Amino acid sequence: MPQNPAQENLVSLLGDTAARLPDRPAVLSSEVQGFAPRTFGQLYADTRICASILSSRGIGKGDKTLLFVQPGYELIILAFALIQLGSVPIIIDPGMGLKSMLACIRSTQPKFLVGTPLVCFVSKFFSGSFKSIRRKIVIHSGFLGKIISEKQPPSEIQIAETSASELAAIVFTSGSTGKPKGVRYLHSTFNAQVNSLKENFNMNEGELDLTTLPIFGLFNPALGITSVIPDMNPRKPARADAEKLVRAILNFKITSAFASPVIGKKIANWCLENNRELPSMRRIFLAGAPAPPSLIEQLAKVMVNGEVIVPYGSTEALPVAYCQTQEIQNCRKGIESGEGSLLGKPISGITLRVFPSRKGPYPSDAAQISPLEGKEVGEICVSGPVVTDGYHNKPGATFDARFVYEGKVFHRMGDLGYFDENDHLRFMGRKIECVQTPNGPLETERCEPIANAHDGIARSALVGIGKGKTKEPCLVVEPLDANSEKSALEDRIRDDLRQNLPDFAIKRIFWQNSIPVDSRHNAKIHRLALARKWTKLVASDPELGLPK
Repeated sequence: MPQNPAQENLVSLLGDTAARLPDRPAVLSSEVQGFAPRTFGQLYADTRICASILSSRGIGKGDKTLLFVQPGYELIILAFALIQLGSVPIIIDPGMGLKSMLACIRSTQPKFLVGTPLVCFVSKFFSGSFKSIRRKIVIHSGFLGKIISEKQPPSEIQIAETSASELAAIVFTSGSTGKPKGVRYLHSTFNAQVNSLKENFNMNEGELDLTTLPIFGLFNPALGITSVIPDMNPRKPARADAEKLVRAILNFKITSAFASPVIGKKIANWCLENNRELPSMRRIFLAGAPAPPSLIEQLAKVMVNGEVIVPYGSTEALPVAYCQTQEIQNCRKGIESGEGSLLGKPISGITLRVFPSRKGPYPSDAAQISPLEGKEVGEICVSGPVVTDGYHNKPGATFDARFVYEGKVFHRMGDLGYFDENDHLRFMGRKIECVQTPNGPLETERCEPIANAHDGIARSALVGIGKGKTKEPCLVVEPLDANSEKSALEDRIRDDLRQNLPDFAIKRIFWQNSIPVDSRHNAKIHRLALARKWTKLVASDPELGLPK
């Protein structure tokens, strides 16, 4: 390890791995026509060559650099190269939409753009958003081949001296429940995340990870874990080919994967339909949105030697808690009757508290607030080394999201939850999506699992319709089969809602063949957009959604 821990960053950790395991595979492609396998030694050399090229174009320490290239090996070495130079890569998910994406660029004021020819060309038509860019570096299709063909990295390129408290990257939230915000990642944040993965989940050298989320292509080298890049577009997980994913797991003997529930469901369904097991898998992390207990049980059947792990966190703090297969199975009945999704207990080094929910910032005087106890629902707040450094160029949002309690800086996750009788944290839904009804607040996770437990339901969404402060709670339901008979299923859902939520008298059920979700995980429902849509439709047809 480096002599001075304060200078550790992801590239120095990669260098350590390359020195120990120079000939072990670092990055593999599962595509038939994919790039050639690269060892840890080659990955480190490629990173230095790439850093030399970017340095010759003027990029240096502290320069904010908008990184817009295709996910895969290019993204990995370019991100590593920027970190090596001490530059600050800006990572924006294009799936958030053009308007939001342009707002993100304006808010960060990048100095450089490193992107595909298409991105660099399109930037000319939005000069206002890209006006801070001083130079565009086009990454052509032959860029990767040029890097790999180089025999010797330049000796003069060194790792920039960085302190733990310096800005390492700006990573934007998905914006699924509000405007996207740029999260400030320090070098200490990345280091804490790497250490957490190693210490809490027993991730060891020599393992192989199915890297469905590009960020793990940066974490894995620090852990000595081989990244296998699947034949899929990580920005559109719903379009992934299930057979290709499973074939990659079987052919490479994958031991670990971090995926959204939609990927987990594809893997489970294909294995069960084709009577295949995944004996090499030690763990699969399901994150991005609550995973139904039925999916956990399906994956557990095919992962005969492994565990399903559901970690809890966000772009601002990950991971902070987790639970496993057996714990979820034990709580299945309660989860499906509206007791909240299971998040488990905090990982080592993390402090979790539930505070009374409020719209504005928490008071600076800790004596004015105190955590809730028992099964009281409130805001989930977290403190620990994986918590990021607030939002870039958004002091107001940072002030609203952070407060000090008992000498620790806490981040407000924006989620509602409580601690159950076993001291497990339960998730009740996003605070902004909680419906304020005439009979009190109704959380999404108190309602939706009741409908989702029925066969024939793909997903459901609790929405509040109306213009006042209090709303009428309604349920939007997406069927697995758009052509299926819905009347009997609707009756069963109504009966369960009356039994489990009698105080809220949910009368309207709307059927929608495709409920809108985020592009990053294909799991986070756009409930606020649904509420606006159905409020308008009911205004024009007051009988809409009522029982016939």
